[in-house]
Amino acid sequence: MRRRIFLLLFILSCGFISRASHIIGGEMSYKYLSMTTDQVKYLVTLKLYRVCDEGPTLAELPNNLYYSVFDKSNNSPITGSPFLVPQISKETKSSAQADPCIVNPPKICFQVGTYETIITVPINAAGYTVSFQSCCRDYSMTNIIDTHRANDEANYPGNGATYFTELPGSSGILTNSSPTFSKDEAILVCANKKFSYDFTATDPDGDSIVYVFCAAYGGGKPTNTGDKYAPPPAAVAPPYATVPYKSPFTGGAPLGADAYIVSNSGIITGIAPDPGKYVVTVCAYEYRNGVLLGIHRKDFHMIVTTCVRVVEAAMPDKYDDCTGFTITFLNNSTEGKTYDWDFGDGTTYTTKSTDAFQHTYAAEGVYNVTMWVDKTSNCGAMATAVVHVYPKLTPDMRITGFCSNTITNFTNTSTTTSATDAISTYRWDFGDTGTSADTSWSSNPSYKYPGPGNYTVILNITTKNGCVRSDTSTITIYDKPPVTTTPDTLLCIRNSLQLSATSESGGNTINGVYTWTPDYNITNANTATPTVYPKVDTAYTVTFSDGTGCQNSATVKIDVRDSLYVRTIADSTVCTGDTLHIRAFPDGNYPLAWYALPAGNLVGDGAILNIVPPAPAATYTVVAALGDCSGYDTMNLKIVDPPIANAGLDTTICYGDQVTLQASGGSFYQWTPTFTLATPTKATTIAKPTDTTQYIVTVTDNKGCPKPVKDTVQINVVPQVHAFAGNDTIAILNQPFTLHAAGGVRYVWTPAEGLDNPTIDSPTTTINHDFTYTLTAYTTEGCSGTDDIKIRFIAGPDIYVPTGFSPNGDGQNDIFRPLPVGITQLEFFRVFDRWGKMMYSTTEYLQGWDGNFDGQPAAIGTYVWVVQGRNVNNETVIRKGTVTLIR
Repeated sequence: MRRRIFLLLFILSCGFISRASHIIGGEMSYKYLSMTTDQVKYLVTLKLYRVCDEGPTLAELPNNLYYSVFDKSNNSPITGSPFLVPQISKETKSSAQADPCIVNPPKICFQVGTYETIITVPINAAGYTVSFQSCCRDYSMTNIIDTHRANDEANYPGNGATYFTELPGSSGILTNSSPTFSKDEAILVCANKKFSYDFTATDPDGDSIVYVFCAAYGGGKPTNTGDKYAPPPAAVAPPYATVPYKSPFTGGAPLGADAYIVSNSGIITGIAPDPGKYVVTVCAYEYRNGVLLGIHRKDFHMIVTTCVRVVEAAMPDKYDDCTGFTITFLNNSTEGKTYDWDFGDGTTYTTKSTDAFQHTYAAEGVYNVTMWVDKTSNCGAMATAVVHVYPKLTPDMRITGFCSNTITNFTNTSTTTSATDAISTYRWDFGDTGTSADTSWSSNPSYKYPGPGNYTVILNITTKNGCVRSDTSTITIYDKPPVTTTPDTLLCIRNSLQLSATSESGGNTINGVYTWTPDYNITNANTATPTVYPKVDTAYTVTFSDGTGCQNSATVKIDVRDSLYVRTIADSTVCTGDTLHIRAFPDGNYPLAWYALPAGNLVGDGAILNIVPPAPAATYTVVAALGDCSGYDTMNLKIVDPPIANAGLDTTICYGDQVTLQASGGSFYQWTPTFTLATPTKATTIAKPTDTTQYIVTVTDNKGCPKPVKDTVQINVVPQVHAFAGNDTIAILNQPFTLHAAGGVRYVWTPAEGLDNPTIDSPTTTINHDFTYTLTAYTTEGCSGTDDIKIRFIAGPDIYVPTGFSPNGDGQNDIFRPLPVGITQLEFFRVFDRWGKMMYSTTEYLQGWDGNFDGQPAAIGTYVWVVQGRNVNNETVIRKGTVTLIR
């Protein structure tokens, strides 16, 4: 369980323009030393408190500071004021009263600087004010208004602080010494819970002290210096203004309404506030023999933060509903611990669960229940509750008089069955939010409401033994009583109808008189439930009068029918297996029933019949009934089978072929997709797909079932056969040459002249002159493709290179390339200009130079070439020469 804690550091935050002060509180006091006939001496002490933070921009406790002394009769400074006062001690304090059972408590560290000097003043009647001022307080204080302006801090530095003490005059007791607050320490308390801190002061003369919260004083000017030990400017003359508080906080309630200071002890206690920083000032009023001698004050800040306790004990602090001897106890404590219960009746219970449980008491009485969490641990916790057992207390009320022109009466009907208890007090809240005078302590009160509206009435009852229960009722105050009656309705002329009217408010029945008009075919007309039997359409009006004279009316319209009219759809032809939604059209809101004829079986009710009619025909009738009146209509259905679509069998064709599609099963046809079909709206059409396609045919007929039916046929198209007989080539004259086919699974070479086998993929030819062979390649489906190869026979093996070329784009001699004969590998072919720059290079077979270099035409002239390769005997063949480029 998480709780907030607050950290009392006696904090008064001050800041200089050049440096942040971090002084966090102060107290000024005086001590009588000696006196002559015209002068008196006092030791004046100032304690300043500062957080332990260090940094180049943070001011330290000043080495010296100024006391300003003013004559209280006219607030003028005395001679020598202000007085420079030295620091006599500096002490660092930490830790203090941190609860050891809080997980990771915040670090507490602050410094205490003490300043003292002897002030000698002339004796006067009014006395003197000794003051010290410092600027400025923390801008983020929760309970005071921030007055600084970030863009004009020189003129609006924000809220400061004034510490002062008042030296007595001759009208008082010159030898008096002021009280001083006892503790210089920081404490840590869990917030939003009860806390207590001893803020006691001691008086050296034994005077009595009364403690109050009071308003903090502002004041002080910024310190315009870079010295972090420099004193603030001297205080100005009184009077001093208080700091502005934020609502709902005040100087008398600086921590909110739930925290207070005990006047005779100085203990600050109550419920800690929410997280934030709070300015708190305590005034100690010093009395001697009933006479006020002076007011001593201490100003500090309270910082609130969050903390987590190791163990929390929590349960409701009271069980007082007195509903029975068995009480359901709730445990809201830290989970996973051991819980020891003492129910106050001599019985105990130990558990490790926080689940709710029940305990039954044997006798009536008030019991003090205690629950310990981790009872044997140093960080254990305890919670207590008071249980009232006086069953059974039952709150109840009766309310009459809801008309706005009369008084509403409230009757307590609460009871208790306890033999030793009795209801002692009643508190009514009548729910009138416009006034605070809408309550009563009477057992049976009355109240006049200001006007119509809804009001929530609460009855709280208590018993002499402390039981508390409540009852709540929401009532409606009206200027016209609410009346509900039978809704407008239909009536058969041969029947009667009992009407009904009621008047209720907030669940309470309103008593009164009912009167029905007109006096036509009606019996018991002066009751809430008359019977009518009109022969024509009639509107009956009921007038209700409650006991206070408020009236209201309501009307029931009776639509009298001597015959009923209902129609359904016309005779139709429908498709076999379809679910039909057949609608009826009556001339009134009658009950409707559907029957299958001729058997008369009930097949549905309501305005729509949802049904699948059986083939080949069905007859249905719808009957409207209103008492002894009825009407009907009949429809006949012819059930027809939808067409049976057939798109034919899937088939396979070769690329470029066409196929005939043939559909059947209906009268009308539509094929899709259409772009490869000759006649897509005919049963028979020619299809020329270029790849595998699914054709969908939609079939309808003219037999009465309009439902379109579809079927699909898939035409598989064998991809185009890419036969490859090889690139045109040059072969060695008078040597066999082997052909190589690709692109199919079966091959035929034509003509067969010179071939050893024209039906294999790699036949060998012995022909010795230029020749062209045609290859036909077949797929497994029988589809085919063709390709040619031209073979030129030259003596070899050798590499032939032309002596010139003309790359002018005329298609003749545009490429300069070597012609290898019997060469199995071209290792390189290179062309150089006459200065040795390589113009072209390749290792590709039958590739050559196009006469360009770097994208530009090469110059006309002579170029050197070299070519190298390996022949069929794996011998290196190299040739060199020149070529002439002409254009």
